[in-house]
Amino acid sequence: MSKARSMLAAAVVLGALALPPIAGAQDIGLPGPANQNMPLSSLEQLGPGSVQKSGKSATDAIRDAKRKYADADPRVRVQGLEDVRYVDSPDTNELLFQGLSDSDVRVRIKAIDVLGARGDNDAVPAMSQKLFLLETPPIEKLHLVAALGRIGDDRGALPIIEYLKNTDDTASRGTAVFALGEIGDPVANDTLIQIDTDDSSPLVRKLAQEAIEKIGGELPNRHTEEIAAAKLKFQQPTDEKLSKLRAIDDENQNKQY
Repeated sequence: MSKARSMLAAAVVLGALALPPIAGAQDIGLPGPANQNMPLSSLEQLGPGSVQKSGKSATDAIRDAKRKYADADPRVRVQGLEDVRYVDSPDTNELLFQGLSDSDVRVRIKAIDVLGARGDNDAVPAMSQKLFLLETPPIEKLHLVAALGRIGDDRGALPIIEYLKNTDDTASRGTAVFALGEIGDPVANDTLIQIDTDDSSPLVRKLAQEAIEKIGGELPNRHTEEIAAAKLKFQQPTDEKLSKLRAIDDENQNKQY
């Protein structure tokens, strides 16, 4: 993790902790060393609920999550949404989209975080619209920006640029700039160049420089890293390929004799 990412993660944590608490009686889990997508995932860790795989079948997990989501207690609804984080089912998105419109901000934030972590492109229009609304609380907007950055869909770039025009908070601006770099849409270049030139925060200016380099292909973003890792997974080292070829050749030679 780069120094700039570590510094921004700390700034985001401090900024979020300075806002009114949203986790109720549950503990706030700070990001640990296993989290490789800082700082966007750090916001998710500040939300209520923990990241755990349940081991249930998809049918059982959906049934239990729907039961919890029907509860009057928002903390139970939050846990219901968390329970479907890893569940591959059409019902999962239906439940998470309900969460985006929940009456309680804690539940909405959990829905935003889970959709972002799942990389759900279908959620981008709804998230972008919520980011524009004046009545959307600042903490919810911050999570929306982080989720859009994690999803990486180009449609999220313009809403984040508009968000940047209306916030002076350093942690929020840094998160938005980082998210633009992760999305990688050149439409953000002019905004990022202006931030690199004029922003009062050295940290935000540094992140703007990195975002510009990501968009230009000089630095990899999370999405290009994932693509590269997927390709590497299916690539055999040269010595393994040669070893298999030798084995095939030896087998053919033995057949001849």
